[in-house]
Amino acid sequence: MKRVVGAVLAAGVALGTGGCSAASPSYDTVRDEAVEALNQIVAVVPEPKEVFRGTEQDPSSCADTLLISRHEGAFSTAHWFVFVPGTFDIETFVASLSARLGDEWKQRESGIDVSFANVDLVQQELRVSVSVEEGTSDGRRALEMIAISRCGTLAESPAP
Repeated sequence: MKRVVGAVLAAGVALGTGGCSAASPSYDTVRDEAVEALNQIVAVVPEPKEVFRGTEQDPSSCADTLLISRHEGAFSTAHWFVFVPGTFDIETFVASLSARLGDEWKQRESGIDVSFANVDLVQQELRVSVSVEEGTSDGRRALEMIAISRCGTLAESPAP
C-alpha cells in the first residue's frame, strides 16, 4: 500500500513541476527520461548487482483525478529491482543515496513513516520522481525503484 500511495504522491510532485504546455515533450521523451533517471541510480550501486528492468507500463493519464495536479498528456512509470548480495547494507546505502547522486538530485519528504529503508528523490533536470526502498522479489534482497516522469504528449493515432 505504501508503494501505491508513494507513487501517487511522487506523480503529483513530478507532474506539478513539469506540466504540459504548448511546447511539452513527447511521451517517448519523458519515458526515456524516467529510464535515464533509473540508470543514474543503478550506476552508483556497487558491484556485484543484478538489474531487473520491469516490463514497460502503459502511459498513465495526467488528468487522473487521484493526482494533485492535472494536465493533458500522459506520464511514464517504470518499476525496477537491483538485486544485491546478502552482505549489502541497504539501509546505509539508501540513507546516503542523495549524496551519492549529486546536486541534480534532491531528496523530498514523503510524510509517510515506514519500517524499512526508503528515500524519495527528484532528478531536477529530468523532472523525474523516484522512490527507492528496501525490497525483495522472489525471496531475493533488492533495491526496489519506482520512477514517475513528467507529462508528455502522446502521439496522435493515425486517422482510419
